[in-house]
Amino acid sequence: MNYLRQIIYEMRHQRMMTWVSISGTALSMFLVMALFMTNQIMTVEVAPESNRKSIYIGQNIHLTGGNWGDSSGAAHYETIKQIYGNLKSVETASYMSQWADNADINVKGGDTFTVLPKWVDWNFWKIYDFRFLDGKPFDEADCNAGAKKIVLTRSLARSLFGEENVTGREVLVDAMPYVVAGVVEDVSPLLNTTFANFYLVFTPEIGNSGNYKYFGNTQVALLMKAGVTFEELQNEVKSRYATMGNEVAKEGAELVYHEQPYSAEIISDGGYGSNNSPDVESSRRGRLIIYAILILLPAINLSSMTRSRLRHRVSEIGVRRAFGAKKSSILGQMMGENMIITFIGGVIGLLLSVLFVLFASNLFFQYSGGLSVNSLDIINAKPTFGMLFTWENFFVAFVLCLILNILSATVPAWQASRVEPAVAIAKVK
Repeated sequence: MNYLRQIIYEMRHQRMMTWVSISGTALSMFLVMALFMTNQIMTVEVAPESNRKSIYIGQNIHLTGGNWGDSSGAAHYETIKQIYGNLKSVETASYMSQWADNADINVKGGDTFTVLPKWVDWNFWKIYDFRFLDGKPFDEADCNAGAKKIVLTRSLARSLFGEENVTGREVLVDAMPYVVAGVVEDVSPLLNTTFANFYLVFTPEIGNSGNYKYFGNTQVALLMKAGVTFEELQNEVKSRYATMGNEVAKEGAELVYHEQPYSAEIISDGGYGSNNSPDVESSRRGRLIIYAILILLPAINLSSMTRSRLRHRVSEIGVRRAFGAKKSSILGQMMGENMIITFIGGVIGLLLSVLFVLFASNLFFQYSGGLSVNSLDIINAKPTFGMLFTWENFFVAFVLCLILNILSATVPAWQASRVEPAVAIAKVK
């Protein structure tokens, strides 16, 4: 307790230097954590994508040679099924549309809203944990029958009907009638795979879209079995590619493999297309370099401030050494004192980064899909506090505090602990 009181006394005694140090730490933490959260939010496990670490996406096809020249794009339903269907390492597979144009939706006599649809199968509702506010999802029988059923998001249901309890009522999608099967909580546009304003029944006809044999409009979400590694899943997929590649070779073409399936990190990071592979390692290195710069430069400045702060305490250190204080004791106190300053600054910086990203999200994120000016609740969607303030982010912030403390205080504290008592006391005038 006396040790802590002494640290607090010294901090109060040098208020200006203390607050300058805290401010410098807070600024550094703010910049690093804002960038880290911006990247992390694309992979954070939050409803309805609470199993992101176990879900991989298969999409796109790339053919070269023969009559195909160099063709790539979204895949045909049968192609995706041939590559990803019935994999031993997969617990559940969900087939869905890969892309969609905005559609007009309205009730008879009501206003028309131009919003984003998504076609999904019955397994979609098993892999992703949507919260149903009314009704239920369509099932396998509905999908096999191509039922004209629709699941609305809360905001769209309110815009169309003025309420959420609308199961069984009819809406028109591009002038075609659909029956409402259920209403789900809105999905953040930051969740690329699951975001839409409403959901329709996926059928092979939707997935084939144009009937260009290998190309269409299908992607698949794969929920891995417990205990299965990504390498095992990827090896299975590679084997399927090899088998299909032999069939394509009969047409004088080559099926190009682009390291599929993709994790949430790859999907959100981008940097790839239907005709090129992702380079995750390069993206990670780039982010690490930025983080290192944002930590190293403030640490150098904080080290100078720490050295200046300790320069005023040379006599105190000399007297303590004269009375038998060990170098390790002095070093520990200096590091502890700096750690408290760093921790206070770190907490301030972490909270500022959460608030800034939360309320200024448009500066950090580009929403997926097409959005209507009528969908103000979707356009103004922001990451939730739960997306930003996670235990993982807290742990990262704590580690950054430790790194800042070590980088900024080790050398000055070590030099202070080595001061000779006679020399230190002689400097007192």
